[in-house]
This record gives sequence, structure tokens and C-alpha cells, in this order.
Amino acid sequence: MADLDPGRPPQTTRTAPPVKKQRAVASKTVAAVAVAFLLIAFGVANDDRVAVDYLVVTRTSPLILVIAVSALLGALIGALIARRRRR
Repeated sequence: MADLDPGRPPQTTRTAPPVKKQRAVASKTVAAVAVAFLLIAFGVANDDRVAVDYLVVTRTSPLILVIAVSALLGALIGALIARRRRR
């Protein structure tokens, strides 16, 4: 009891994460949902067949498939880059 300083406020422990971090997670989630919605709407509106040139062969594929594969590859590359920066 001799260690306690009556002029110092008592220390409290935090159990909840900071509000700033919760807002960042919420805003990232909203942004991800908005991008996903726009991507789906864009893909559904473009249902034509297009010629895709794979380095060796050319094939016709639905444009929605080309958009989906491009979006998945972009998300994968972006996640890998973000993961590397955190380390």
C-alpha cells in the first residue's frame, strides 16, 4: 500500500479495441462490398463473347468470365502485396 500515490489517477485496463480500428475495418468492409457490387453489375451487363489471346492460342470466351478472372487475379496480387508490406 505504500506504493500507491494518492495524486495519480488509477490505471484502467482496456478490454475493447480502439474505436479508430473498428471504424477502419467497417470502412474497408463497406468499400469491398461496393466494389463487389459494381463488379457484379458490370459483369452481368457485359455478356458478349470476346476473343481472348492466350500467348499461344486464341479462344472465344464470355466477357463476364474474362472480367471475373481478371478481378480475382487482381485481388490475389493485391493481397499478396499487402501481406508482404506488413512483414
